[in-house]
Parts: sequence; C-alpha cells; structure tokens
Amino acid sequence: MYASVNGLNLFYEERSDHEPDPILFLHGFPLDHSMWRHQLDAFSMTHRCIAPDLRGHGSTTDIGETLQPGQVTIELMADDVAALLDHLRVQKITVCGLSMGGYVAFALWRRHPQRISRIVFADTKATADTVEARAARFQLAEQVKAGGSKVAADSMLPRLLAPENLDTAVELDVRRMIESTRPDHIVNTLHALASRPDSTGLLAHLSAPCMVVVGEKDIMTPKTDADLIYREAECAWRMVEIPRAGHLSPLENPDAFNAAVAEFLRA
Repeated sequence: MYASVNGLNLFYEERSDHEPDPILFLHGFPLDHSMWRHQLDAFSMTHRCIAPDLRGHGSTTDIGETLQPGQVTIELMADDVAALLDHLRVQKITVCGLSMGGYVAFALWRRHPQRISRIVFADTKATADTVEARAARFQLAEQVKAGGSKVAADSMLPRLLAPENLDTAVELDVRRMIESTRPDHIVNTLHALASRPDSTGLLAHLSAPCMVVVGEKDIMTPKTDADLIYREAECAWRMVEIPRAGHLSPLENPDAFNAAVAEFLRA
C-alpha cells in the first residue's frame, strides 16, 4: 500500500486491524520492510502491524525532486513516519526499530513523543558516530557512487550477519534488499546516518517503557551499545541477547527475537 505523505509515495505493509496497541516496525539500512516478515507473520495474529519502507528504501519513491546528500536526515525520516501515522489515523504506537530504525525511533521520541507507547531498541545505539565512523560512511558513499549498490552489499554483509548465517538464504535475502536500493539513496542515507545527533542525553528522559535487544554476535552495535541504552534509559524493562545472531537478529533468529518481544508486549 502507498501513502502520499511528506513528498513521498511511501510504501508500507499493514497486517491485521487489531486495536488498540498497534506496532510500527522500522527497518535498518540499507534494507526494506521485508526484513520484518517473520515478525509480521507472528504479531499480526494479535496486533495491528505497520512496516514502512523508509525514505530512499524499498518501494518508497519521491513525488517531487529527489533530495541531495545533506538534505535527507534521520529527523526527516521520523517526520515521514509521523505523517504515515496521521494518514492511518493511528494516535499512539509501539515502535520496534532496528539499527537505523532505532535512530528513527529516537528522533520520533524527540519530535513526536506523544505518538509512542513503548519502544523496542533492536541492534542499535544511542551515541552519534565517532570521527572514524563518519569518515568510513563518507568513504563508502564515494565507493557506492563509483561502483553501485553491490559495493555496499559486499562491504556490509560480512559485518551484518553472524558467521554461521553467511552463505545461507538469509545472506541472499539481505543482499537482494541492499542491491535493490538505488545507489544515490544509499549515498543520501549514509550522509544522514553520519550527521545524526547523539541521543544519549535523551535516555534519562525516556518515559515510554522500552526493551533492548542485541544479537550475541553483533559487531556493528555490540552489547556495549545495548548496555548503555539499558543502563541509562529511564524506563528500560529488560535487555535480551539473541543467540546465533549478528546485527540483524529479527532475520537471523526470528523465534528468539519474537519470543523476547512478545514477553515485553505482555509485560
């Protein structure tokens, strides 16, 4: 389905019409909403589930002129999501954000806190990029400009998945998502990620209950990043480590991930 919001034809998948307590699933970079298919299958039995393709990803397209690097921000993505909620007439929602989706969840809390009832922070972090991390993003952006989306897939895949999930159907699926993302959109998003603000100071003021989830073999946002959110967040409920998973725990071990989220929703 599509919603014309914020200068976008924003694609989203919606499952079920259970009310109240809908769940919003926000994907990582440079993936799309289909990374949440196991969660949509599981939670649509009891909840209204909404999974958009964020700006520059999946089937979401620009209505007007394509924005340039520096114009796309994580805050803009949060405003896109808020506009989608308005379109769907959803007032309050549980947000489940992975990696970049977690950054968008932080931005949603900064800009639209009244929309959030609970948050699942999955394989993400509150801190801004270090100088070295920013430089690495800009370097990858230049490489993608020259070589296309496959460059991003080749660079990122070894770090996205646990070793045992490489050379499997999961890797093929992740590669499909990355290589389907337009190179200019990858470049724009890399700039957005590099310029995102530090959210550490926000944690002490986070009044929505939250849970932190991290893959046991996540090397991109490891357990130390999860520990920081759990330790500093005002309303942190629990931190759960997902076995046999790297940075994409909902795809790599969906049963363990779903069990953790289901327990949080019941609590």
